[in-house]
Amino acid sequence: MIRKPALSALLAATSLVAPAMAFAATPDSATPDAPAASAPAASSDQSSTANIAGQANDRQSLTSSDIIVTGSRTAETSPITASLTTTQPQSAVSREFIDNAAASSDFNELIALTPSVSLSGNNNGAGFSETKVTIRGFQDGEYNVTYDSIPFADTNNPTHHSTAFFPSNTIETIVVDRGPGNASQLGQATYGGNVNMYSRAVKDTLGAQGELLGGNWGTFIGRGEIQTGKIDALGGAKLMLGGQFLRSDGALTYSPVNSKNVFGKLVVPIGTANTLTVLSTWNRNFYYQSDVLKGATCGTGGTALAAGTQLSADNCTAASNIGQYGRNYGLSNNPSQMDYWKYNRTDKTTDFSYIRLQSKLGSGFSMDNRAYMYGYTNNTLSANNGTVVTGFTGSGTTASPYKAVTSADMLGYNKLNKYRVFGYIGQVDYEFRLGKVRVGAWYEYADTDRHNMDLDLTTGQPSYNQKFASVTGVGTSPDVSLANISYLQSSKWHQYQFFGEFEFRPVEGLTITPGVKYVHFNRSISGPVNQKSRTPIDTEATWTKTLPFATINWQVNPRWSFYGQYAQGMYVPDLSSFYTTTGTANDQAVQQQNLAALKPETTTNYQIGTVWHGKAVSVDVDGYVINVANKIAKDTSTGAVSNSLINIGTVHYRGVEGQVSAMPVSGLTLFANASYNYAQNMQAGAQIAQAPFTTAAAGVIWHQKGLRVSFNQKYTGPQYGTEYAGSGPRSYRLKPYSNGEFAIGYDINSRVRVGGTVSNVFNSRAITQISNGKTYGVDDQFQFLPPRSAMFDLRVRY
Repeated sequence: MIRKPALSALLAATSLVAPAMAFAATPDSATPDAPAASAPAASSDQSSTANIAGQANDRQSLTSSDIIVTGSRTAETSPITASLTTTQPQSAVSREFIDNAAASSDFNELIALTPSVSLSGNNNGAGFSETKVTIRGFQDGEYNVTYDSIPFADTNNPTHHSTAFFPSNTIETIVVDRGPGNASQLGQATYGGNVNMYSRAVKDTLGAQGELLGGNWGTFIGRGEIQTGKIDALGGAKLMLGGQFLRSDGALTYSPVNSKNVFGKLVVPIGTANTLTVLSTWNRNFYYQSDVLKGATCGTGGTALAAGTQLSADNCTAASNIGQYGRNYGLSNNPSQMDYWKYNRTDKTTDFSYIRLQSKLGSGFSMDNRAYMYGYTNNTLSANNGTVVTGFTGSGTTASPYKAVTSADMLGYNKLNKYRVFGYIGQVDYEFRLGKVRVGAWYEYADTDRHNMDLDLTTGQPSYNQKFASVTGVGTSPDVSLANISYLQSSKWHQYQFFGEFEFRPVEGLTITPGVKYVHFNRSISGPVNQKSRTPIDTEATWTKTLPFATINWQVNPRWSFYGQYAQGMYVPDLSSFYTTTGTANDQAVQQQNLAALKPETTTNYQIGTVWHGKAVSVDVDGYVINVANKIAKDTSTGAVSNSLINIGTVHYRGVEGQVSAMPVSGLTLFANASYNYAQNMQAGAQIAQAPFTTAAAGVIWHQKGLRVSFNQKYTGPQYGTEYAGSGPRSYRLKPYSNGEFAIGYDINSRVRVGGTVSNVFNSRAITQISNGKTYGVDDQFQFLPPRSAMFDLRVRY
């Protein structure tokens, strides 16, 4: 039997697999298939184990996915696996897989092969546009994303920008936890799952690597990495520095991208009982895409399609984007059109830093302190429909723009979203014969400034195109200084969470972990012009809840375990819950009704599963039931108020998932996974939007004598693009599609490696997302899989 207190010794004995994940060999490691059979003994250049403080996956980390324990060589070599000690469905993506994936991939694309995950937004090519993933039907913002166990997200709602903070050169490995985790799993949207990224490992030995990549669409990527190894003069301190430059014209017309990243991580031993870790990364990227359009327009050109007619790229009119430019439409090169590429630029600068002190206090006690901050600045310039108003002359009407002189110049706007987040996580662990007690707290403060201001893009001067706020009344002259402002607001949050859990080990192989978490979240907003209403605002709200947790893991033997989980969750309402709409009195009345019906989302989660790591085959299977109350969604029904939110009531999530890997012969690894995901809106009696009914993936890897060849294919089942109103046909239905990737790499010698990847091997141009317009089939917008592309890779190591 394997006991968790013994994991540290087992984990230190193996350094075979992805450096940021600690894998434990089985007691029968003398058998030919066991991990230790071909693994070297732990050496000075071992980059990470659960015993090495300062690494992402050390045993003082917060989440249940920090330590991945395997029971066979087969599980270790699989690119996606689950831990024998997990307490919830889990897929760990290895560093070896990340290292050989398309180099431009963002973190969403790196997890796309895992069960129940579907990807959208990659229509400009892998890593060249921001992507979103859905996990079991939960959308971005309904699950957490963490980096070294620190949650990060936008401050208006907990969504994420996949190309903004952490390119793949900053990631050692990723673990997708399809569940809330224990009480110590932190974040604002824990109930939908967790995407836990871990930073690059700092190695004990001196080394460096340079990498050059090139491919389709004028793509170029340059990377560098330096490892100092242990520096004896500094008491064994070690440092890693890395950087990346990327540029590409993109798969879509006139949609270039450019990004730069620098990364540093320092680990400093302080005596024998303390370790200081300092990490910082900075990212700058810009790209060109419409901030108004969410894809390429199709449509009939004016006459709505008959209800039930399937939308497809084959019935687009000649006047639509797809009709004019085809599936690769992004932007145009015509300055007289709003889709002119120079009118539509997004510029982002981000940073993320933390300092961490880990201390062994003796007598079973240890302490972990982390202070962090991160920042995000998004400056967006976008063209928009409408007529430029060149001068303000007086009052107009509620429904009409300010009475002013108009021109034929191009109307647009400048949008800013800028925030800075500060946080602290502290915890104390006490380990004794019967288990471990962990208590801790998380505090976070966020400060955000946002604005949207109309511009005359032809002259660069303000445009006074905003309408009256209804409270001003007809004929009232509003302040000229506000006449070009759509919104100007400042928001803040103060949140804290307390957590405690007891990892109880009453008998060998059995771990029971009850826990509790208290959430206290305060959000405030102020400003002279609020979004939608354009009225002044100064208000705040506080939400609190106590959440219970309970998990169990029973290792029947060193290769086989069972687990179960019960947990509750709460989704903190978005900043948009403070908004009211502009428009007609009827629109405002509808929106007020919607707002009154909104309540914080709550969930109850039940999950069971089993993990088995055999000599030649590794399998894990799970089932889940998640009940969501007060599900909040965007109202996409015909004639709905723009961007209004509605409470679609209770949603039941049910499903089964499984993944398997096999090693029939040495050097050959086969893997596959599949899921069935039921996410039904009980009010409408139908599957919710953007929730595929099924997913599946399969792949093969051959790795022998310096040659690595792999192929994988991901299948995404049928789904709906928009929510169901409760009557009529589900016209916004997306057909199933699949996407494959081929990779090859060869080590010419110990220092030089060449390779390449082919993405979308079979050149599928399937629709991956539909954004519905005002009238069905007239102004809807499509996104497609990007065309087939290739990238070549040269690496030199020292």
